[in-house]
Amino acid sequence: MSDFSIGSWSFHALFNSGKMSLFGYLESLKYRYHLRHADIWNGMLLSTEDDYIQSIKDTLVEEGMTVANLAVDGADVWNDDPAVRERNHQKALLYLDIARRWGVQTLRIDMGINSVEMSDEQYEFCVSRYREYVQFANDHGFLVGPQTHQQAAQSPRNLERLNNDISTPGFGIILNVNRWLKDKEIGDEIVAPFTIHAQFDRAFVDFTGSELRHKVQLLHQAGYQGCWSMEFRGGADEYLEVERDLIDIRQAVRSIT
Repeated sequence: MSDFSIGSWSFHALFNSGKMSLFGYLESLKYRYHLRHADIWNGMLLSTEDDYIQSIKDTLVEEGMTVANLAVDGADVWNDDPAVRERNHQKALLYLDIARRWGVQTLRIDMGINSVEMSDEQYEFCVSRYREYVQFANDHGFLVGPQTHQQAAQSPRNLERLNNDISTPGFGIILNVNRWLKDKEIGDEIVAPFTIHAQFDRAFVDFTGSELRHKVQLLHQAGYQGCWSMEFRGGADEYLEVERDLIDIRQAVRSIT
């Protein structure tokens, strides 16, 4: 049985207007869209205090839900300022522990390099940090890696190199399907074997033609075992637009699996 989810950022306009909380998102997933996997953006969290984090855990347990992905902003591995790097590192450690508590499947911590080319210092620092994070993730049953939405991570060859050098099963890529600055025609194919969570967004993938099905098939043939998630960027009519995209993704997945 294939598992589906909706990135909580798909409802950012409702959240920003005060019309949806993280708990409302979880409720919508289960009772409106009949899903059991969450794809949580940490921008929806009101706090990282223990009681609040535990209340989310309790809700997940009560509703029989799993967190397919926890996407963390503000914990980037690299920053030119060493003080910011350390502050981000402490935030990453906090979210690694939250991921452990929630029993997540994958955790997104970004590289933080906003240029396609990386210096040796930047690259080696990322390899070292991710090895540390992957060790913790392995010890607690989840996977961790960057998402393909910053410039260095929008070069599939950079990610291939990073994956080869880290060379640990707990590392992988959170893939924004078809979102590349370099090697766009082959990017998804290069990273598919080490993609741990995939998000489809009509801003980057044509849902109306054959492209969506082709991308699903590519991941399936590479052995992708993660959740089939979608993200809507439009910021208006979010409930209805998300439902439309979810139907398209379900049809594409079920046509080839």
